[in-house]
Amino acid sequence: MTLTEARDFLRAELLAVAAAAVPGYDGVVTNDVGPVNPDVLSDGSGPDTICSITVENGDPAVVDPAGQVAAAVAALTARGWATDIAPVEDGHYRATAQRDGFQVTVHGWDGDWRLTVSGETPRIAG
Repeated sequence: MTLTEARDFLRAELLAVAAAAVPGYDGVVTNDVGPVNPDVLSDGSGPDTICSITVENGDPAVVDPAGQVAAAVAALTARGWATDIAPVEDGHYRATAQRDGFQVTVHGWDGDWRLTVSGETPRIAG
C-alpha cells in the first residue's frame, strides 16, 4: 500500500466512523498532517513516514460522550477494527482501535458535545 492509499483509507474510515457515531451529522477533518517528509510523494525520498488525521463530529443539542464513543466503537468493530475501551477517567471517554498497522483513538468528554476520532497510518518506507 502506498502512503497516499493509506492516507485515503484512514481518512475515509475516520469520516465513516464519526458519521456513524453522531447520526444526522457529517464529521469534519480538523487536522490532516503528513507525510513527515513533504517530498516523499513526489520523488520517493525520505525516511519512513506516517500521516496523522483528526476528524470531529457532534450534535450541539446532545451531550452524550459515553454513547458517542460506544457508537464509534461499534462502527469500528463492524468495519473490521480490533477495539479496546479504556476506563473513564475524569469524564474522559476513550477507545482505541487497530487494523493492519493503522491506529485510531476516539475521545469524548463530559460536558462537550464533540467527538474526536484521530488516527495514524502505518509506517511506510520512503
